[in-house]
Amino acid sequence: MLTYTLMHILICIITYGMATIISLSNNKTGRRKSRRGILGIESAIVMIAFVVVAAALAFVVLNAGFGTTQKSKTTISEGLQSATGAVEVAGLVTGQKVTFTMDDDSSVTALEHVSIPIKLASGANAVNLSETLSSVRYFSKSLSYDNIYKGVVFNTTGNGAFSNVKDAITKADADNICDYTPADPAEGDPSKANSTCAFIWFSNIVGAQNRILDGGEVAVLTIIFKAVDTDDTPDGEINEHERPKQNDKLHIEFVPPVGSVLTVERSVPVLTTDVVNLG
Repeated sequence: MLTYTLMHILICIITYGMATIISLSNNKTGRRKSRRGILGIESAIVMIAFVVVAAALAFVVLNAGFGTTQKSKTTISEGLQSATGAVEVAGLVTGQKVTFTMDDDSSVTALEHVSIPIKLASGANAVNLSETLSSVRYFSKSLSYDNIYKGVVFNTTGNGAFSNVKDAITKADADNICDYTPADPAEGDPSKANSTCAFIWFSNIVGAQNRILDGGEVAVLTIIFKAVDTDDTPDGEINEHERPKQNDKLHIEFVPPVGSVLTVERSVPVLTTDVVNLG
């Protein structure tokens, strides 16, 4: 808008100057001394026109430069935000060992579920953990899932945080986030999940309960692995399972709505303890 105004003023000055030159040039009564004055006015008008044109062009160039600089700054800022990690692992990755019987009566020892504590990376903004914005990819030697993330669960007591993964899994099953059946100690029936799924629960919440991961908060990404008893009459034996066993490799990717992907890779060690330290 300012550029158009300057150009308009320039046109007016040039038009007025040319009109003045023509008017003075057509004055037949002027003497020789007057004509020298007219030549001086003509030179002044031409010089002013050049100065105004130069100023207008300089403004256009500077304005274009400022616009380019602002776009470059915005692009760099967005690039840094995308390349910088929004979340990071906040501690040890752990798993739960389970031993169960297959339908062919063979005994299998594997991981029932794994848990990954996460927090905001240094300098990162709050991250929305809603299932509509975030996703979890899972890969192993024999499996590949693009998104197994089902959402966030909260405790019904206190500020919504859980003290252990067992309570969080029970609440995820109650909320129908992950279809999971806890073990029945009376029958020795192993825990079962109809599909491999992931959800997030908070071990520490600062302020109000919500699906936003803020500074100082710790969320835990838990993955429950499929194990199904498909018999018409359930006998407590597993027919199909996707539980990782010894020497299997886990590749887990948490994809937040902003920032780079958090990648966690672990190898399953020899399963000798109930709680397995995956590093």
